[in-house]
Amino acid sequence: MAEKKPIILVPTDFSKAADTAINHAATLAAVSGDEIRLLHIVNSDTKTKLKKAGESLDDLNAKMDAQVADIKAKYGVKAASHLREGSIFSTIGEVAEEIGARLLVMGTHGVIGMQHITGAWAVKVITSSPVPVIIVQKKNLAKHGYKTMVFPIDSSRETKQKVIHSISMAKHFDSEVKLFASYEDDEFLINARNANIAWAENMFKKNGVKFSIEHSGKSGGLAKNCIKYASQVNADLIVILTDDSEISVSGFVLGADHEKVINNDAQIATMCVNPVANLYTIGNVLFM
Repeated sequence: MAEKKPIILVPTDFSKAADTAINHAATLAAVSGDEIRLLHIVNSDTKTKLKKAGESLDDLNAKMDAQVADIKAKYGVKAASHLREGSIFSTIGEVAEEIGARLLVMGTHGVIGMQHITGAWAVKVITSSPVPVIIVQKKNLAKHGYKTMVFPIDSSRETKQKVIHSISMAKHFDSEVKLFASYEDDEFLINARNANIAWAENMFKKNGVKFSIEHSGKSGGLAKNCIKYASQVNADLIVILTDDSEISVSGFVLGADHEKVINNDAQIATMCVNPVANLYTIGNVLFM
């Protein structure tokens, strides 16, 4: 059982998308008490760019130190930074594991070490992460935080793992979790979905989390309908599930639609939860 610490890891490349990720992470840290850890990945392209600009790794460290100071002054939270050579596809997850981070917040459309974090590339980072990943675009988080959360729910057993993380987030912002139930026409799947809904509702009630439920229509598909619904209710966060190779909305594999969720037109942040076999704790709180 791995011990997670109150640390939020934020990869940064000094881009607008990275600045937005810092905003989301720091807004959360201000109410959760987490420490922000900035991470910049250095690769051969980075070194070439530095050489052309007449800069060095010391200059990169200075930029990181300046961002840390700005975070402390602007948000009043603890912050530190890491500069690490490697690949975004593996090193981000490795650093998250090494420092015991409980959450990773990352911007899309940015560049880390000259490598664009978009589409399927973002999926590689997400699925290699040992902790949930919040993906943001260029929309800063409102002062009320993740006040409205959309939680797609279907018949898959693994969807229950999202409940634990949703409860944790909801408690920080006194959020309402809006369950968005999949359309099913098979009796077995209907029963399994309804059992998951009942379990989620029970967990939310026990933890004092406000919730409501909406059902997806038959046409359009769960992913498309979920994004549309999240936009209609002005959601601040969509919580989805991942597996080893694809992004899913609960058990529903999106395939090529994963970019539509992560890079949705409403720029709603997306928390991606990787199903895990091992339990871990943060303080005295058990997560699964």
